[in-house]
Amino acid sequence: MLWPGRLLLLLHVQPCSSSSSRWGFLFNFLLLLCLISVTRSSSAEELLLRSLRSSSPRERQEEEGQSSLTKPRQQTDKRSAANWETVRTITGDFVNITWPVKRAATVDGQIVLGGLMMVHEREEKSTCGRIMRQGGIQAMEVMLYTIDQVNQHFNMTDLLPGIQLGAYVLDDCDKDTYGLEMAVDFIKGSISTLDGEYKCPDGSTPVVPYKVIPGVVGAASSVTSIQVANLLRLFKIPQISFFSTSSELSNKDRFEYFSRTVPSDANQTRAMVDLVKLLNWTYISIVYEESAYGIQAFATLQMLLEESKICIAMREKLPKDSGKAGERHYDELVDRLKLKPQAKGVIVYGSDQEVAELMRSIRRRNATGMFTWIGSDGWSARTAVSENNELQVEGTLSFQPLSHPVADFETYFRSLTVANNQRNPWFVEYWEDMFQCKYFNSTLTPYNVKWEEECTGEETYDKSGPFALEMEGQLQFVSDAVLAFVHALRLMHRDKCAGLPGLCEEMNPNDGAELLRYLRKVKFVGE
Repeated sequence: MLWPGRLLLLLHVQPCSSSSSRWGFLFNFLLLLCLISVTRSSSAEELLLRSLRSSSPRERQEEEGQSSLTKPRQQTDKRSAANWETVRTITGDFVNITWPVKRAATVDGQIVLGGLMMVHEREEKSTCGRIMRQGGIQAMEVMLYTIDQVNQHFNMTDLLPGIQLGAYVLDDCDKDTYGLEMAVDFIKGSISTLDGEYKCPDGSTPVVPYKVIPGVVGAASSVTSIQVANLLRLFKIPQISFFSTSSELSNKDRFEYFSRTVPSDANQTRAMVDLVKLLNWTYISIVYEESAYGIQAFATLQMLLEESKICIAMREKLPKDSGKAGERHYDELVDRLKLKPQAKGVIVYGSDQEVAELMRSIRRRNATGMFTWIGSDGWSARTAVSENNELQVEGTLSFQPLSHPVADFETYFRSLTVANNQRNPWFVEYWEDMFQCKYFNSTLTPYNVKWEEECTGEETYDKSGPFALEMEGQLQFVSDAVLAFVHALRLMHRDKCAGLPGLCEEMNPNDGAELLRYLRKVKFVGE
């Protein structure tokens, strides 16, 4: 049971006064109850209350010294220190680090799409880990790049005539509870418009700090998408994921406002079983991630393998939802796999971080070369897995949905530098991680403190080695998610505005049910 005094805190997100405050109070109460029911976090109340009370991203950036490349980093105030882990032990010394830092990549526009990306890896103790180069930074950049391409056709009738498209992109750190907390920002604009027209005591109209987000691109992880979809459907905000493949998300009764540009796992599991039969394997093991992504896939795999008279030697879980496992757990898992030497084929259905730990354990337990891996799309072709584990992953047969490179994106990405990419607040971190150096006076993180060499900004990618640029193979699905919204808005504009450029009174892109109806009609040739 929630205390009424705590409920009143929710009303602080609504400026001045409203003639329908009673309905607003009841709505916020229902919202809080719904959010508590869709998250497994034991502190869901605190999570939502903290999110709704938090300052805007711009204010947070100023507080956290976002402009630290040009001036000394400012002292973090006590409110921020209370919200985030602020002290970490690094190399034996105590260093004050505010981590994680909430930031947002923004592009101004008349219609602003939300974005939820796994910019950082998941880290159990401090929520966010090191920067995620391929599936994180590159995925976010291709979203912004696609929006740029749309806006270059500003006055052309083939896309959005006279309408500027914007973006508001947040980082979920590949963690479902943290992603849910970030996604609350996407509904704040909707909350501020629900109680009618606000008027301040002096008769003026208040400035609402959050724009209404008509649609969200993301999340990447199926686990996070499930949590976020449960929230967004309450506010009828359409969501299009680019990497979430769990078959659980195909349930339209539960996830009415969820769509995706990537195929369901149901297709991938059938393809895996077909490959096993093609190889004439009759005795295999399965290692799967303990999440919606892995559990659903395992259930389907088990059923299809049994139908094909293929025996399963070992069924092993990679911990994820229940917490990050240590080396001992992975070593014991590998030891159990070694007990069945006849089952040389192993299907590994998981994400890159967990599979990377598995491969490190394979090396530690002297099991390199003992198994042939069949890998799912969650870790295939990911540098995070293969880096320093080349011998362990050699010979892997992995699956990825058919995709094509986004036209000219690699050239664009290679041209980005810290100097010319100020709109990406995480690009400094990416640069430091990529080239193993530290920018003078850049914000201190748990990961750049180890770099002694100073970044010049003139670093370049090598053709091979640690400084080589590895492109994510499924970026097309991110671009397609943006273009799906664009084409839906284009159809809406055509029907509502009679061909006149710009937003007309009849066109309301913030009507989620109406936008979803147009999304279901969209057909286009992707990148």
